[in-house]
Amino acid sequence: MTIRKQRKALARWEDDTRRWAHNTARDLVLALVSGQPIPATPYKVGVVLGPREQVWAECPLRFLQEHHVDQSMTGLPVKPWLVTSDRIVGRLGDDHLYGWRWCQIVGCRIELTPGRERLVLDGVDGNPLTWIGPGLAPAAVAAAYQLHGPTAVLEHPGLSVLRNQGVRYRGSPAACVAAR
Repeated sequence: MTIRKQRKALARWEDDTRRWAHNTARDLVLALVSGQPIPATPYKVGVVLGPREQVWAECPLRFLQEHHVDQSMTGLPVKPWLVTSDRIVGRLGDDHLYGWRWCQIVGCRIELTPGRERLVLDGVDGNPLTWIGPGLAPAAVAAAYQLHGPTAVLEHPGLSVLRNQGVRYRGSPAACVAAR
């Protein structure tokens, strides 16, 4: 495959993944504020869930703290990351599971501008954890919801891209659900 075809294929994958992520994130917002179940499974990542833990999404992401031979951002592998009601967890290149519980996170920064998608979670140990990629939106919604509460999924400035692409909901989370 030529370099030009590779670039086109990558751009097509990124667009398709971004579209999926934004749709999934919007559905997640509506499910979270209405208390509806979310149809996702933990099987691809291979995570055993805790007793009341719910799967919210499985996102294809690059984890910047993964040690890899090629340290360029495009050289980092895209891995499935499971986002649940209790944590974010993925299987890295060494085939071990790595995860962080939401209760271990003290802050977050969210950027969903296309081509610059980034989620940075600040752990209680002071070390930032960074995920990037077009599949990030559901993980960003989960972080905003868990760290800032239900209204954050409607008001967080980092999620404005989701609000600006389609129906805009105003008011309380209940108004968001009623509008659907």
